[in-house]
Amino acid sequence: MRPFLTFTSILLLTLVSATAQNFEGSIYFTKSNMMDVTRYAYHVKGNMVRIDEMQEGKEDLVAALLVNLETQETIALSHERKLYMKRPKGTPVETPKGLELKKGELQKSINGRNCSQYRVKSRELDRELTFWVTDGNFDFFPKLLNVLKRKDHYSTFYLSIPDLNGKFPLTADELTLLRDKKGFLQVDKIESKKLDDRMFAIPAGFEKVEK
Repeated sequence: MRPFLTFTSILLLTLVSATAQNFEGSIYFTKSNMMDVTRYAYHVKGNMVRIDEMQEGKEDLVAALLVNLETQETIALSHERKLYMKRPKGTPVETPKGLELKKGELQKSINGRNCSQYRVKSRELDRELTFWVTDGNFDFFPKLLNVLKRKDHYSTFYLSIPDLNGKFPLTADELTLLRDKKGFLQVDKIESKKLDDRMFAIPAGFEKVEK
């Protein structure tokens, strides 16, 4: 009996360990400010994230960021000019004051994933953002936002949501309090897959630029 229990325990630990592994793969999404549309991709492996920017309707890379979540080092790549530059660390971003957070009871399926609705409102900034958020193994995402220190409403409003570990927004809509739509984000595809380490290295032939 004891060998069976030992085997069962090992099997359960293996399953738990596999479930707890952080996401590795690529997430493709679209961002719009209601005038321009830009396509992006997050490629994630361990503590490394590569962010690709592409023009709508084209596959050519416009630019990319290589982000080390552990060291918080960020390197910008220009594929058109074949240049790279180490970006200085940004200044801390303060969460807007007076944000009103509401986790709705609404749930729906997006791309086959169960999502919960979060609404974050600022009367002072005349903005309300609605996020549809899925639970999973996306621990990299809040870390990435904290490294990038972006001041846009998508980032600052999202970081006000408690207990973000493992969560990822599949859609986000930005509106004024009078319901005038100002922009949106939407995930087009999530691919869990093994990625080559070379994706997170500076490409051969790129020259360094000092700021």
